[in-house]
Amino acid sequence: MKNALVIPVRLDSARLPYKALRTIKGISIVQRVVNQCVKTGLKTYVITDSQHIAETVSFNSKTHNNVYVIHDQRNADSGTHRIANMVKGLSEDNFINVQGDQPFISPEAILEMSYFMTNNPDCDVVTPVSKHHPEKYNDPSKCKVVRSLSGRAVYFSRNPIPYNANDFWGHLGIYGYKRKVLENYHKLKISPLEEVERLEQLRFIDNDIPIHTYETKHSIFSVDTLSDFKYATDHCGELI
Repeated sequence: MKNALVIPVRLDSARLPYKALRTIKGISIVQRVVNQCVKTGLKTYVITDSQHIAETVSFNSKTHNNVYVIHDQRNADSGTHRIANMVKGLSEDNFINVQGDQPFISPEAILEMSYFMTNNPDCDVVTPVSKHHPEKYNDPSKCKVVRSLSGRAVYFSRNPIPYNANDFWGHLGIYGYKRKVLENYHKLKISPLEEVERLEQLRFIDNDIPIHTYETKHSIFSVDTLSDFKYATDHCGELI
């Protein structure tokens, strides 16, 4: 069973314009993501609607034999949608969606998911979670998840869930998909909850496709806002 990494990335970002090409210590955010993915040894696809991003990543990744850049201008309302648009042209069985705004993601966190998917073939959609402290409970940029006793995701929200929690499960933003899920993605109905929360994974839950979670000890820092970008720039050495 072959696994591959996919980084869907767009140039426009509502909260932080041109986020992917902003540089941290001279290296763009998206290139930092690519560099971390390369360390896993897994084939890495970068799928983007931006010619600028495609050319930049291609130029900066030319020494990496396992990086493939795909420029696709078709409409996509999420990273998952962007991957689904291209999956028929890819050969792997499982795909790990690494966000293009996670410049310090550890190779170990990615390989942990790859291992989980290989050893849990009945799980069609997978994502890691970790315990978060109360100070992040009301932060809408931090996605919360409620899990069943078996580890299945019940709901994701930007709002505080569950009610009055001392700590909570935080979603870390990377996903694993079986090939068949992506091939059938276009058949799924758009979820009203997905649109309200602005969380793409709710489309699966609203279409009765279970999302399996597993606890990880890895932390994954995402650049979602200008304050995140400033923090990443100031603390780059600590986050790598």
